Amino acid sequence: MSISRRKFLEAAPAAIGAALLIKDSAMGQKIVSGRLPRINSASTDALSRLTWDSFYPFVNTGFVFRDDSGNAVTLMLTGMQDTKPADFKPTSASQECFYLTFTGPPKPRLEQGTYAAEHFSLGKFSMFITVLGSTKRNCVYSAVINRIVL
Repeated sequence: MSISRRKFLEAAPAAIGAALLIKDSAMGQKIVSGRLPRINSASTDALSRLTWDSFYPFVNTGFVFRDDSGNAVTLMLTGMQDTKPADFKPTSASQECFYLTFTGPPKPRLEQGTYAAEHFSLGKFSMFITVLGSTKRNCVYSAVINRIVL
């Protein structure tokens, strides 16, 4: 991948800004009185059951993202980054905070939004992705996972 560290660091604030634009929601769930959403493990949302350990074995494999019209773009999961603060003390072993980095073709470029995603082993789920940057050869996207699982 030919994206420099400088370009990546320049794009990071855009990803953080996008996360802040979703002021009152996280993972599509309403925040109640300033508390983080709690996702029930019996939820019908497939993404709520996918953890760091679910994604990690599939770094460098393809995920198909489809828009509302059914157009498909295959993105490669190229990296994962744990984003918990160093002094974070979880109240539960299942508290997670990480982001996924995907790389795909420069065209068609997916806009920021929620897409139907599919993976050969992880199945189908919805995922919100943000564009981090692009070059003539590829486009880099990110998805932030930040939750408490009961």
